[in-house]
Amino acid sequence: MKKSTSLLFSGLLVSGMVLGAVTTPTTVHADNTATTQAAATVTNNVRFVDQDGNFIANKSLQGVKGAAITFAPDGYATPTNNTNIFGDDNATVTATVNKMVSVKVNYVDQNSKLVNSEVVNGGVGNTVKLTDLPAGCNWVNDAEQTITLVEGKEYNVPVTKKVFNTVIFKTSDNTEVGRAEIFGDKVGDAINLTTSQIPAGYKADTTSLTLQTDNNTQFITVTKNAEASTGTVTVNDKAAQLYSIYGNAITGRTLDAKSSWKIFDTKVIKGKTYYKVATNEWVEASDVTVNNDTTDGVTPFTSNVTTGGVVSTLYDKTGKALSGRALGPNTAWKTAGKMVLNGKTYYQVATNEWVDASTVTVAGETTTDTNVTPSKGVVTINSNVANLYTKGGVAITDRALGPGTKWQTANKMTLNGETYYQVATNEWVKASNLK
Repeated sequence: MKKSTSLLFSGLLVSGMVLGAVTTPTTVHADNTATTQAAATVTNNVRFVDQDGNFIANKSLQGVKGAAITFAPDGYATPTNNTNIFGDDNATVTATVNKMVSVKVNYVDQNSKLVNSEVVNGGVGNTVKLTDLPAGCNWVNDAEQTITLVEGKEYNVPVTKKVFNTVIFKTSDNTEVGRAEIFGDKVGDAINLTTSQIPAGYKADTTSLTLQTDNNTQFITVTKNAEASTGTVTVNDKAAQLYSIYGNAITGRTLDAKSSWKIFDTKVIKGKTYYKVATNEWVEASDVTVNNDTTDGVTPFTSNVTTGGVVSTLYDKTGKALSGRALGPNTAWKTAGKMVLNGKTYYQVATNEWVDASTVTVAGETTTDTNVTPSKGVVTINSNVANLYTKGGVAITDRALGPGTKWQTANKMTLNGETYYQVATNEWVKASNLK
């Protein structure tokens, strides 16, 4: 609500003196009544119609006369060039809204090969600027970034794909401990690996590479850094059994109740988490409490995670998405830490590079709140727009699936008694919304 306030000068004293003469002082007073004019709130009966003038719904809304009406009924969106505005108080006004649709966008490289696809939602006729540029690609031109949504249309957006290589990091015993993706304009380009690309806790024999043929794989040998403490734990109220690296109890070896111990590593063994407290001696996580030695919310977590069927975005420690950094589909990665930020869990896969836990599976872990099973097939949305949900059952407010559209599924889960199907990375639709 805009306010305009008059600028007032009160008690302004003007006086003048001439040598040898006395000038009578004159006091000039400004109006001392301050006025503030606020825009009045109006109530309108808003009659919503579609692009063809067909009636949709009535709704009583409040706003400022002349201001834009930004509300739209379920299944509809405000037009890109919104001309719907509030009228006089108690007036009936008509607002045109566009039917919400979901369209598929394919990113196609210079060799006419599909790089990636995504689903974009919005009102029919609205313009949308694409922002999810596939990793390792550039836009052909700025104009290609903007599309106008047309129901039933599939968009092929051209991108220029750089030469891509996968780097696999292995120890001297041929154990894979991480992967990285490198890009360049042409074969033969010199590439220097960054610190963030090398697996946490390891040192690479070399960081200088030459880009090879597109989609080639290169191997680098790494050596584990000297073992260092990554935190401490305190044993709970009773002595804690110690285990070998394979999860077998070590006879006669326990930790005293209430004693504190440094953590050197973390592993998931047969679905249970263990902390390393001595050479080949591990304590089960349920028997101890991790001490809050730091204020960053990060706890040690050494395991392996595997991405799903699509690219997984990487984030920094603040939860900000990293431009041009992602993990390839169906790839495995070594983790070093775990944190919860704004209610979401992340796993550390490199220095200041974190992956959303909902986009990966952890080796040896099984979920207790959901029952996720592979379910590949095609589902069809019923006659209404279908909301999308995260793996935790939280509604996604800016994305939905259009009526009658078909979607490829990857997994199926049961959460709080309802069945969901996965149609994109961390995007699930309820079975009740399907034909």
